[in-house]
Amino acid sequence: MVVASKGVCTICENPCGTGQRLSVDHDHATGRVRGLLCRRCNTKLESLENLEWRRKAEQYLSQS
Repeated sequence: MVVASKGVCTICENPCGTGQRLSVDHDHATGRVRGLLCRRCNTKLESLENLEWRRKAEQYLSQS
């Protein structure tokens, strides 16, 4: 996967800014590996997968 991704994050297409290795992202429900992500994108993706948090965040943003 590292060779296929050329060592960059699948989402932002940058190397991991922390100097750490890319994270192996997987679907927590199925266990299926999706790709390699930098720490920043992996953390953001966790928030998007939390539907209740996402609903509340969208509601909050719509009040601005």
